[in-house]
Amino acid sequence: MKITLKPTPKQHLVYQALSNKDVSDVFFGGGAGGGKTWLICESRLVNALRFPGYRSYIAREELKRLMQSTFVTWNKVCKHHKIPEGTWKLNGQYNYIELDNGSRIDLLDAKFLPTDPLYERFGSLEYTDGAIEEAGEIHPLFRDVMKSRIGRHKNDEFGLHPSTLITGNPKKNWTYNEFYKPWKEGKLPSNKVFIQALYNDNKYTADSYGVQLSQLSDIKLRQRLMLGNWE
Repeated sequence: MKITLKPTPKQHLVYQALSNKDVSDVFFGGGAGGGKTWLICESRLVNALRFPGYRSYIAREELKRLMQSTFVTWNKVCKHHKIPEGTWKLNGQYNYIELDNGSRIDLLDAKFLPTDPLYERFGSLEYTDGAIEEAGEIHPLFRDVMKSRIGRHKNDEFGLHPSTLITGNPKKNWTYNEFYKPWKEGKLPSNKVFIQALYNDNKYTADSYGVQLSQLSDIKLRQRLMLGNWE
């Protein structure tokens, strides 16, 4: 099976960063319409096909929204790349995507639970790498816990280093303090990468999505989503 990738220039930078063994965390986004969800799905799919037995996760604050958005995009990515029917299936009971070559992508509900404040429900999982969708919604402890879960499943066999792909829109929380602010000040640690992508960086949706964003009546929302204003 052959997949031809045609990433946007910003998505290409993400692929390069993910292949850099010295980089552990890649933040991609900072605006709406930049191709964040597509890249999360496509990068997981490519690895799942290349490395039989690969195991990754895609997490979002609510599983319901992950299924309503990210999983919908997953289907679009598979259709775009003409992945044959039967190559993969969704296990709706335990919420994971399984490929016929043994690769698996877990779909995780990252909601903070008072009954599980340390996210111990994820303590025994083992992954090759992972991805966090809309990180601005997620408690930072989840990301820290999941960093201890990656790099534990056939990484040496696959020649893949543990990495976390993180996406999100501007928000004054841990993503601002850990990625955007240091990047803006030129102080981002070498093991982290911040790649800002706005709607006009995505040639596949720039025209139509730009019109939609320009019509947002809330000025602050338009500043955040259209212009990538973190402040």
